[in-house]
Amino acid sequence: MYRSRALVIVAAAVALAATTASRAAYASEPRSAYQLSLDLDVPVLLLGGSLSVSYFLMSETEAPSCAPRCNRANVNPFDRPFAGYFSARWQTVGDVATAATLVLVPVALIVDEGVRSAWTDVLVVGESVLMTVAVQAPASYAVGRPRPRLYGDSAPLSEREGANAGRSFFSGHVANCVAATIATTRALRRLGRAGLAWTTLAVGLAGSALVGVARVEAGSHFPSDVLIGFAVGTSIGMAVPALHTLNLQATPLFGPQTSGLAVTGAF
Repeated sequence: MYRSRALVIVAAAVALAATTASRAAYASEPRSAYQLSLDLDVPVLLLGGSLSVSYFLMSETEAPSCAPRCNRANVNPFDRPFAGYFSARWQTVGDVATAATLVLVPVALIVDEGVRSAWTDVLVVGESVLMTVAVQAPASYAVGRPRPRLYGDSAPLSEREGANAGRSFFSGHVANCVAATIATTRALRRLGRAGLAWTTLAVGLAGSALVGVARVEAGSHFPSDVLIGFAVGTSIGMAVPALHTLNLQATPLFGPQTSGLAVTGAF
């Protein structure tokens, strides 16, 4: 009896020591907010990439039927005041702000986690942006909404007669920036970096807002296109990371009067 108790105590002590050591090792190792999976990430990358490359086929489509000058009366009252806008300078501002936001926001993960751990989370952020493009590209082709610049004569004919002139709905620039911002913010919050998460959110949303203003002033999008871009970017920026943090467990159930499968999960 005493020997068996001694063995139990020794085994418990060894197990406790091993658990403590493993926890200490885990705490000292770099960690990521998200988990990758071939079953999830390969389809996301293939699907997102396949739909995104449709941009390269844009030159094979036709310009809007009303080009090079569309009727302002066809624009809804909310967007009508912006019909005819065009500014090459604001186009440049929007492009620079988009690039800066998409680069600077994920940098927060590298600064916080280091390159070794951050690449996983940066990849998930990249997937969020890729899926945003995958949604926006087909939507722009399906709707075929003329850009604001087509409702005036300020823009050069080359800006009003190409196929890209009919891709106003919705703002992909804004959606991409918002998706990257939300996905990065969620990663930092999961890592317990609340202060850095709020800072990243503020910087990212400020950059996204600047992009939205620039795209409207440039005559590339109407305000409603920008608002839809914010909504889509927020949705995908939340959904794609959630897929990488969802733990599902399925357990068979058997009983005298019932049988089935119990599925539990947590975000």
